[in-house]
Amino acid sequence: MSTRSDEQHETNAPQREGGGSAKRKRSRPWGLLALAFALGLLMWSCIPKGYLISSSVDELSTGDAVIALRIGHAESVSGLEAPIHDSWVVLLDAQGNLEGALRRDDSVARLAWLDSGISYGSWEQEYLTTEDGTRVVDRDHSRFAEYGRYLLPDGRIVVVSSWSDKGLLIDTIEPDGSMTTAETEGTRGDMGQCGGRIVSIVDTKQLPRAKASEAFEAYAAQSGGDGDQPEVLSVVVQLTDLDGGTPQILGVAPENNVLGSWQEMFACEGDVITVPGIQVADPDSAKRAKVSEPEGTLVLQRWDLSTGQRTVIPVLDEQGNPIELGRDRNIDRYVGIQVGREYRFISADGHAFAVDLDSGQGRHLFSYREPGNYPPVLFQVTKTGVYALEDREEDQLVALSYQSWDGGEKRDVFTTGKLEKYLRTNSGILSAGYRRGFESFALRPGWDGGAQ
Repeated sequence: MSTRSDEQHETNAPQREGGGSAKRKRSRPWGLLALAFALGLLMWSCIPKGYLISSSVDELSTGDAVIALRIGHAESVSGLEAPIHDSWVVLLDAQGNLEGALRRDDSVARLAWLDSGISYGSWEQEYLTTEDGTRVVDRDHSRFAEYGRYLLPDGRIVVVSSWSDKGLLIDTIEPDGSMTTAETEGTRGDMGQCGGRIVSIVDTKQLPRAKASEAFEAYAAQSGGDGDQPEVLSVVVQLTDLDGGTPQILGVAPENNVLGSWQEMFACEGDVITVPGIQVADPDSAKRAKVSEPEGTLVLQRWDLSTGQRTVIPVLDEQGNPIELGRDRNIDRYVGIQVGREYRFISADGHAFAVDLDSGQGRHLFSYREPGNYPPVLFQVTKTGVYALEDREEDQLVALSYQSWDGGEKRDVFTTGKLEKYLRTNSGILSAGYRRGFESFALRPGWDGGAQ
């Protein structure tokens, strides 16, 4: 891997053109000072605010790296200046040393470290970084907000992103780097992987009319035509291996508008998917107030894709009480993993839970830190515990820590101060400076940092 120096900078220092000598001119001292000041301001304005020089994309390789992270575009500290629209992929070794960096234009992709390498993308390209370098695949379309990046058992990589307010863009990358793309309308909802399938849970209000009609026909066949037809159905659709270019319907059930979730992964066993969600206590007021973290109780949605049917299981603690959720304890945007018969997960705000998939008995394991702390922490889970990446701004350190699921002592795997100049630019005469944040990180498969 090509290692670059942290001390290398871009400048726009003026260069002497031509071979002639410069002529000395007389001027008053105040004139020279004014000119120097003006030139200084001009040079400052011309220096790219994301000024670190990057490695060539072809030179970026995994080498001894054990962690990959994406640093997003820079936001003005004062809020008065426009953001700097570029981002970085940075690789670190086990000691926290900077191994390499790749500067790209404003990126929207996540990182996934697979057995085949580190998979990520930018607006119009896909990358796979391995020990031999980086493979670049051009797309004929731009990608906006990315929702998920999944590895299928056959080696294909599926990237789910948005293409409009109405639907999803499904990019399927073959092991040889070739790519196919499909647009699906009305399919934005909870999503995740089950074996070789990527599925999404939506409702018939979102689906195109023809697909909604197909869902109602499936429900009528499932129920035998008995009883009143629901006005709205919850529908599980398959986003991969599309049937005739449209999503296949895998499950239907009457809409339960008190179930809130919005997740990007779930537990999967055979044809059964299980999605933690929240049963909202007051759905009408939550909708009116547009509450992102409504109050309610923890439940499991279980879909049997072989029958197309859904069941809702209340999650109760050891005393038989519902597990309360709200602003100070939530499951929003969790990452999870199945361990035996338990599904263990931690929310984006650092609240960790475990739920028995058979009985529905659950427990709150721990909260990583107090609510409302900034900047946010990114999590990655294993069967034994949780890795957390955080920017400890006050100490000018980036730390990777580990905490076991049993709530044992949290401890640092490594810390480094070598990312400081990536994360923050110094303030100047005309600027309060800029701050960057972490968007995604991934650990090398099989590396535990000595935590276990």
